Amino acid sequence: MKSQGTRKIWFVRHAQSEYNKEHLFTGWHDPQLTEKGMRAALDLKQELSDVVFDYVFSSPLKRAMTTAISIVGDYVDITYDDRLKERSYGDWSGLNKSDVRTRIGDDAFISARRGWSTSPPNGESLKDVSLRVLSFIDSLPSSGNILVVSHGNTIRAISVLLGINTEEEVSSYEIKTGTFLFYE
Repeated sequence: MKSQGTRKIWFVRHAQSEYNKEHLFTGWHDPQLTEKGMRAALDLKQELSDVVFDYVFSSPLKRAMTTAISIVGDYVDITYDDRLKERSYGDWSGLNKSDVRTRIGDDAFISARRGWSTSPPNGESLKDVSLRVLSFIDSLPSSGNILVVSHGNTIRAISVLLGINTEEEVSSYEIKTGTFLFYE
């Protein structure tokens, strides 16, 4: 049953993927969930079992799709939206995070990995992601229980768009795999 007049949104970060496990930059690469990730996705299903979702949206990348299906099952329509994809890490995609940090130094690494306006070479900044995802946020229904399964950096950008974080504070904001940001 639809919630009249109120809107509640659960922004879920997908559960652990093979790249998360190996500490690799994932971006638009498309690894599967690990066994630990599958268990975490099922834990999310249990944690959210008392919520009836009126709308379900997911990134089309496998790690998000699998998490979304694990939460709501096959019986609920899921709308897959490219705007919810993880930020593109460009040339860093598939590389080990520690190796990149060692190669380019702490300041450049932190600026591109966690800063608002700096992007990895040939990749997206968080600001770029926010511009991509803004039209998605604006298109969400004005009422109902909404599940959005996406990625860490996409949710970080969304947190700035929704006023939960500022462009300066978002660098220290972390949403762990298999957890969610609740917004009302």
